[in-house]
Amino acid sequence: MQEKVWVVTHIQGLEVTDANVFNSEADAANYAQEMAAVNTGSYQVTESVLNSREAIEEDSARWAVLPEFGTECMECIVQEVAEDAEEEFDEAACAKFFEEKKEELQKKADEMVHEYLRKELKDYINNERVILG
Repeated sequence: MQEKVWVVTHIQGLEVTDANVFNSEADAANYAQEMAAVNTGSYQVTESVLNSREAIEEDSARWAVLPEFGTECMECIVQEVAEDAEEEFDEAACAKFFEEKKEELQKKADEMVHEYLRKELKDYINNERVILG
């Protein structure tokens, strides 16, 4: 879960010259008021979230684990493929092929899922970034 934070930005002219992050909205508002009283420029409080790559990876790990290929899994795949086939389909030969190639198929499936997750996490993190200024 992402932690909510408040960012106090110090703006002078057209530039953000400083930013401070608080875990309390009241603290951020108080800081902005205090700093505005003694400094030039304006102070703005913006609500945001604190992102952590480790937290995102830990959270995604629970749904990203792939099941091991086993006999039941192979039978389901063979049946699913066989249902869509219009011509004669040899389920036993297909099951034998999957059983012989299960390690290679598992490795390829893992690579595909990891690549997909890397892309999704990268896109997610890039979309959650807050650009100040």
